[in-house]
Amino acid sequence: MIPTFAEPTPPAVSPHIQKIEEYVSSLGESLGLAKTRGGQERMRAGYGRFVAWTYPEASFSDLCLCAEWLFFTFILDDLHTLKVYDTPEAWAPVQRRLMDIINTGEDPAPAREQTPFTKALSDLAVRTGERLSPTLHGRLNRHLDLFFQGFAEESENRFRGTPPGIESFTQTRRLSVGMEFGFDLVELSQDTEVPEGIYGTGLFRRIIEAASDVVAWQNDLHSVHLDSTRGDFHNVVIVMQHAGGISLQEAIDRAVAKVEARVADFLAAEEQLLPFLVSRGVPRATREAIAKVTAGMRQWTNGCLQWYGNTSRYSLPSASDESDQQHAHLQVLLPSPGLYIPA
Repeated sequence: MIPTFAEPTPPAVSPHIQKIEEYVSSLGESLGLAKTRGGQERMRAGYGRFVAWTYPEASFSDLCLCAEWLFFTFILDDLHTLKVYDTPEAWAPVQRRLMDIINTGEDPAPAREQTPFTKALSDLAVRTGERLSPTLHGRLNRHLDLFFQGFAEESENRFRGTPPGIESFTQTRRLSVGMEFGFDLVELSQDTEVPEGIYGTGLFRRIIEAASDVVAWQNDLHSVHLDSTRGDFHNVVIVMQHAGGISLQEAIDRAVAKVEARVADFLAAEEQLLPFLVSRGVPRATREAIAKVTAGMRQWTNGCLQWYGNTSRYSLPSASDESDQQHAHLQVLLPSPGLYIPA
């Protein structure tokens, strides 16, 4: 059993769960995913249900924004591992293009290289900027850039051909799991914002990092057999197995203990939060909103585990879908890196 937070149990779920699942399905169709078997399988993975479990308090319009960001980043997470993108040199121009779109709401590529995906991302970036304050919008965009940087670091590790050490892995995994921007969306979903003077403190950073590690390592425990089949060593279990020369089960047991320790770290820091905010003179209403955000991180984590039991995303591929073929249909969403070189 994968350890997690004791509360909330059971996690809340959005009343819009069916409606948001239909919304994400229509989004996938608009991107052309329904035209291929791989795309159809992706659309059946239940990404609408995923955001219903992780952002249950969001209005439907805000839930749509969260769903689009999570759906697009799941796509990009798979896309960057295709061989055509899976080197730092190949991924760098893609990352620059993505961040140009995210920061400006416009695709800098020539019109002939723009796709339904890049146009939809441009539209999402504009609508997100209209919805968020400049401060939270800037933070979200910076965290998306760090998320993509995690992809580049994973590509460097794969180029070297050996798993990184556990400390290096932990830092890279915090980036590639993408929870900094995922937790920014918790603030959007709750229609609140953690003040920058609090967000950047050591205590709040400990809360975010502990929660990010919990989510990342829970995902690794859930997907270890899939990652092993694919030959992807960016998994805490595989990294510890390699570093310690131990069996898979021993590594799983150690990973479980690591998750339990980080859950305890999060709870200890969360318990210190309200007294800390009082000491900083933070008004009561703001203190309550910040505490609700950290509770939202626990909800996100437990809701994600709920989704794991109801999604096909982490199913082992059939023999005909192994290697690049499983996600090859995604390449049409962005041109090959060699086709577009930003200035």
